[in-house]
Amino acid sequence: MSFTYPFFLWGLSALAIPIIIHLFNFRKAKRVSFSNVRFLESIKKKSSSNLRLRHLLILLCRLLFIFFLVLTFAQPFIPGQEDGLKNRSVMLYLDNSNSLSNLTENDLTGFNELLEVAYKIINLYSQDTKFSLITNDFLPGSSISRSKTKTLEQLTEIEYSNLARTGQEVFNKLLLDQIEGSRDVFLLTDFQQSTFGAFETIVDSTNQYHLVTIATPEQRNLSIDTLYLTNPFLVPDQKNSIKVRVKNQGPLVNDLQVKLHINDKQSGTTSLDIEPNASQTVTFELTGSLKKSNRCVISFEDFPVTFDNDYYFTLNQASKIKIVEVTDQANSPVSKVYQNNDLFSFTAYPSENISYPTLEQADLLIINGVKTVENGLKAQIEKQLKEGKSVIFLPDGQANQYQFAGISIIKDSSVIKTPLLIPDLKNPFFENIFESISSDTQMPEVSTLYKWSSNDIPLLKTKTNQPLLSHLFQKGNLFVFSSPLTRDYTNLHQHALFVPVMHRVAELSSTNTQALAFNVDKTNLVLSVDSIPNGQLYKLQKEGAELIPSQRVSANELALDMPKYLLTPGYYDVMLGDQLVTTIAFNHSKKESNLATLPLEEIRARLSGIQHLNIYQPQDAASFSEIMKEKYHQRDLWKYTLILSLIFLFAESVLLRFL
Repeated sequence: MSFTYPFFLWGLSALAIPIIIHLFNFRKAKRVSFSNVRFLESIKKKSSSNLRLRHLLILLCRLLFIFFLVLTFAQPFIPGQEDGLKNRSVMLYLDNSNSLSNLTENDLTGFNELLEVAYKIINLYSQDTKFSLITNDFLPGSSISRSKTKTLEQLTEIEYSNLARTGQEVFNKLLLDQIEGSRDVFLLTDFQQSTFGAFETIVDSTNQYHLVTIATPEQRNLSIDTLYLTNPFLVPDQKNSIKVRVKNQGPLVNDLQVKLHINDKQSGTTSLDIEPNASQTVTFELTGSLKKSNRCVISFEDFPVTFDNDYYFTLNQASKIKIVEVTDQANSPVSKVYQNNDLFSFTAYPSENISYPTLEQADLLIINGVKTVENGLKAQIEKQLKEGKSVIFLPDGQANQYQFAGISIIKDSSVIKTPLLIPDLKNPFFENIFESISSDTQMPEVSTLYKWSSNDIPLLKTKTNQPLLSHLFQKGNLFVFSSPLTRDYTNLHQHALFVPVMHRVAELSSTNTQALAFNVDKTNLVLSVDSIPNGQLYKLQKEGAELIPSQRVSANELALDMPKYLLTPGYYDVMLGDQLVTTIAFNHSKKESNLATLPLEEIRARLSGIQHLNIYQPQDAASFSEIMKEKYHQRDLWKYTLILSLIFLFAESVLLRFL
């Protein structure tokens, strides 16, 4: 124990005053005449003994009163265990991500628990301390130092953020503005493994770090893991369905009601039982007529983590894929695939009469059976590939060589027909085309008549390992056949394999496909647009609010740089002037739905590069404050000594009055 004003201890010499008074009673004895004292001897002996005890108790109370009063003026205290919390510059990071909506052992949300801790931390410092308060929003000006009063006011305005930050982002933000000397840096977070856990080695030997986390008894949550259409193209009057994968992070779930709403009307519902820490897929059939653009939501009830109970997405009817074939063949098998299909807009031209303006609008250009590729057509092929569009090339069987787009296709002398191998269904090209192909399936035969000198990915090849259809990935979306589609060389066009393969190439060629949903933390969005605006800017509108993000338009593609700290889950209308271009949907990051946290041992190991590091996991905010005071602050005792001095003063009064 130490004293703030030790010179007041000289006042303990005043303890001699009541002792002197006790030893020397200065009151004069008063003589009282009494006729006979023989009967009072026994009473006198008893009264003398009581008076002695009374005087001793009064003396003790007076001594203790003076003793504790002197100590009060000397202001005793117990020093802190360590030296700290003396910096006048403090940085405070408060994690306000949605994962902290989980309940702690005190039946408070993790966010409210850490918010109370933040109040306690600020009140540990003196009034002249400057604070920088940072949340997941990383708002402009958040690194500016503010007074203690202003920072406490700022805490009252903090709400949940739709953004999750990685540990690397947080540390980069904290270390961005370095000052001379050291700072006290507080990180208040749940150390979520999927988000905050992403950081590299942090090295800092200057600042004093205090990491505060909270314990949650259960890490249970239900979320939408995957959602997709069985047929990626939504075409009117064609059957389609939605596949929804629900992920369970927690114990067994029984009778979970999952609902589908389309345009604010319930379209389907189903019940699920999900095993612990497993996933379950459910299918919703799309029945009835749909609008050109449809707002949809998958919803269920889950507690206590509710932020991801709704998953928003849009269903937009597919624009027709524009396909142009340049061919000198009559009754081309390609035309039979794409004609009379609502998904495709198909046009064919002979090589002598090509409409180049139509070719420029095509999503997929097919060169089929042309003996010579003229310069104009070569230029169009190169332009098509440069713009990210697709080209299919089929030779005619007569030409000895083709040259375009930097590749050379040369005729081979071999004309032996060889059966094709069964396609590799693990190749992403064949995803969702075939569930399985039996080994007994009779495959088409082909003469691989042409070869080329370029790196490629064979999609269909013969049993002699010769490619029939290859994707020349270095040239963009260029697909090359090594054989003409005629009976002399192959029967592929008469086989059941032909139509699905040609459909897949066309689907991959579509430039109008839009994701069903985006995450709020996605900064760069690319949308397909029909025209380039003349001096106008695209806007995002939601419930009266309007955003104008940074944007650029190129080759009918709109690239948006999103201000992610302003985005909220739900639907946004993309507007050009007063015209609705499309509707897009945003959801919380899927990473945020995974509530698993880093163990304290791993946190300490990964932050071993920080020289001054303290990690706390308090039961509540009050206990954390006591821990910090005991560790760094002196414990003042003068209040207790003052109370004791008053108690003994009161005890003396009672003894004098009643004893």
